[in-house]
Amino acid sequence: MTAGPPIDFGPHSGPAVCVVGSLNADLIAYESDNRIPGAYNVGRRFELGAGGKGLNVAMSVAATGLPSYLVGRVGDDMFGRFILAALTEGHVHADFVRTDPTAGTGIGHVRVNARRDYDTCVVPGANYNVGAGDTTSALDRRSDFSHVVMQFEIPLDTVADAARRFRAAGSQVVVNFSPVTAGARVVLPHTDVLVLNEAEAAALWQQVAGADGAAPGLEATTDVLRRSDGGPRDVVVTLGDRGLFGMSRTGEVRQYRAHAVSAVNAVGAGDSFLAMLVSRLAQGEPFLDGLTAAGAAGALACSRRESWLSRDDAPLLNDMVQNHSILVRPDARRA
Repeated sequence: MTAGPPIDFGPHSGPAVCVVGSLNADLIAYESDNRIPGAYNVGRRFELGAGGKGLNVAMSVAATGLPSYLVGRVGDDMFGRFILAALTEGHVHADFVRTDPTAGTGIGHVRVNARRDYDTCVVPGANYNVGAGDTTSALDRRSDFSHVVMQFEIPLDTVADAARRFRAAGSQVVVNFSPVTAGARVVLPHTDVLVLNEAEAAALWQQVAGADGAAPGLEATTDVLRRSDGGPRDVVVTLGDRGLFGMSRTGEVRQYRAHAVSAVNAVGAGDSFLAMLVSRLAQGEPFLDGLTAAGAAGALACSRRESWLSRDDAPLLNDMVQNHSILVRPDARRA
């Protein structure tokens, strides 16, 4: 297989991408193996970072050189000011990020264990006040976004409403169904590109199929999600260290092995994957081909502390996508 167009981190004059999502101050504790009775751990270090799924994606889209706009909210506090400064430094257009007078900035309390796995306790704060007025403001001032990107760390009603209205304005709607909350299916009819991990795919399949049992195999589950509720649409399921599986809206399938990297933590890996995929789609690359660069971006994010890409990453990502051995082509196409 021939690699896609070289990864070029711009800057590009367009097209513009809008991200509607969460902004958090990430309080990251790196645990050690030194556990003391009483659920006590002596950590190796602590970091304060700008995060939230929305911010991570917007920062990585901006790093690829595309105009990146973010819709969301922060609080009128030290964490909100810290995040706004980070957005400026990351070249993200923060015109549509509001300072909420009634709620504090969202907090992500992240613990990374000695095996580089992590868990997060998220306190939503101002993220749960993101509403229709926020997205209306963005569309009123600029309606030529090629793609809009959303996840579920803001209210579900806001995601569904934004997906409908951005799609009506001509944007391609890319939704990362993370986490799959109760009723998340309502967003599916307005989704052009669906991004999930394996557990999320199974949970969404249960909502679509109205079943309580285990989902069918990966390909059958993906095909149901491709066709149901207003499909067809493009679907990609990320599989962690097993790579990723993609099915285009026409039923063509492609699977990629994971890149081997030295992991620091997986915080932001899915967001970097999502941002690179959207960037490649916005630049006209076909969906299944765009998964090559997206997979490399997600793997690269695991090898660093930051939760997003930087403009210095293009050469390394180009080297990664030149590795043709990562491609696995299942000999199947769904009708």
